[in-house]
Amino acid sequence: MEFDPTTLPPNGMYKLLISSVVPRPIAWVSSVDAEGVRNLAPFSYFMAITDDPPTIAFSSSFRGAGRDGKKDTLRNVEATREFVVNVVDDALAAQMNLTSGEYPPEVDEFEVAGLAVAPAARVKPPRVADAPIAMECRLDRIVPVGRANLVLGQIVYLHVRDGLYDAATGRLDMHRLRPVGRLAGNLYARVHDIFEMKRPNPDYRG
Repeated sequence: MEFDPTTLPPNGMYKLLISSVVPRPIAWVSSVDAEGVRNLAPFSYFMAITDDPPTIAFSSSFRGAGRDGKKDTLRNVEATREFVVNVVDDALAAQMNLTSGEYPPEVDEFEVAGLAVAPAARVKPPRVADAPIAMECRLDRIVPVGRANLVLGQIVYLHVRDGLYDAATGRLDMHRLRPVGRLAGNLYARVHDIFEMKRPNPDYRG
């Protein structure tokens, strides 16, 4: 089959795209508004950009409940220029799903999901206490792209669960991390089946 994005029905390209780019990591973004009200929401258009300076990005589409169509997370980041990206593992998957609902701005998703909260070290938004990884970020820039905004943040502090970091290699233990990935529709993936392939470059530093 072949598809021309310009001839697809409404929502057609979205369904094809999220079914093709899989599995996607989940940025579970915690933020606060100008008054300090907490917000927590997952985004699966998420990636690492560069390690120097350490920068990550997530995309927020215009599907919020407000008049401008912006999600609470985007409004909060615009107002405070800070956020935290929490990583979702097996144990937190159900609670992450609860926070994906469309809630009014005054609703605290930490409370909706019954999550323990921990303070951040360098930014105002709190982090999910039980998340295996939490990356505190300051806003680098917001790039409008069609009906979405690409939010780039520079990591200023990291929290990593004890037992995940291997000091000898400088990497995290993927077998212990057990991250959850987003597929399409109501489907997710657990990273349990891990295999290794040596890179052709003997100097590969990854």
